[in-house]
Amino acid sequence: MAKVRAAVIAGFDKQMRLLQADPDKILQANGFSPGFPAVGDLDELVSYNCIEGLLQNAADATGCSHFAALLGINQNINLLGAVGQLMLQSNDVGTALLALVDHLMLHISGPVNGALNSFGDQAHLSYHNSAQTELRKQSDELAMAQSIVIMQALCGLDWKPTRVCFCHESPASLKPYQKLFKAPVLFDQQRTEIVFPKIWLKAPILQVDPALNMILRSHINQLEKDVPSDLCGDVVRLIRELLPLGPCGIETVADRLAVHPRTLQRMLKQEGSSFSDLLESVRQAIATERLRNSDISIIQLSDYLGYADNTAFTRAFKRWFGSTPREWRKSVNSDL
Repeated sequence: MAKVRAAVIAGFDKQMRLLQADPDKILQANGFSPGFPAVGDLDELVSYNCIEGLLQNAADATGCSHFAALLGINQNINLLGAVGQLMLQSNDVGTALLALVDHLMLHISGPVNGALNSFGDQAHLSYHNSAQTELRKQSDELAMAQSIVIMQALCGLDWKPTRVCFCHESPASLKPYQKLFKAPVLFDQQRTEIVFPKIWLKAPILQVDPALNMILRSHINQLEKDVPSDLCGDVVRLIRELLPLGPCGIETVADRLAVHPRTLQRMLKQEGSSFSDLLESVRQAIATERLRNSDISIIQLSDYLGYADNTAFTRAFKRWFGSTPREWRKSVNSDL
């Protein structure tokens, strides 16, 4: 389950009151104490599902469907804690954004990641929640609004996005979003992301203190060592999600985790595993599940698991279990 620092909803009380609604009533209805999050609560990790539920209930109570975006656009880079401070002490905007992507796990844990890519003359800062929650709209809009605030903190208020994209369907009215983001806002897109001119990545950040940068990096490295990791579990979940969609290599999974393939392989090795081992274990599990519980054909199952042909799948299956898929299915069914 994804968890996020309570700082993600900093300013909730004020935003609710500006919209003439009772924040404490909504907070208590969602299991939070009145006035949450106070200054001392900002580093507390809370369920991301609970945050999404809180934001949806706030939107319903205020009649403001874009409540999450409105909340995020009125925050500041301090919501990221030590990661935000490291970004402000980076040499340029591109380095700062890579620090955000690399250390996002200190702000939010679970099947959520960010990525920075460039295509042509445009840079793409994307956000992905692979949990695909029902209330994803709220967390996506909050994340993109916070991304705008982060970019303006790094680049100045003159910075403007080329466009803002969301995966979820379009709302009834686009005007509130266009007013908040001051750019074209697109819905039903492949990625939730902000797009901006790539030239901004080279923009220097003023008043950088190299000594403070080193102190922050050391502090963040120590914090990351203290974060429980279930990297193998995350990779297995992504493999299961991606296999039906097409080729599922380490490059695809690494992209979703926002790390380089070599880095992912090294991290898995440190946990005593490898991508090929995890891929094979998932294929074994799915193969036996489908052969036992469905009438899927061997050719269809081979395609689903990403094999070049059913002959390659049959060879692999025989290596695993000492029999062909057909023989194994027949044997299991005869035992029922």
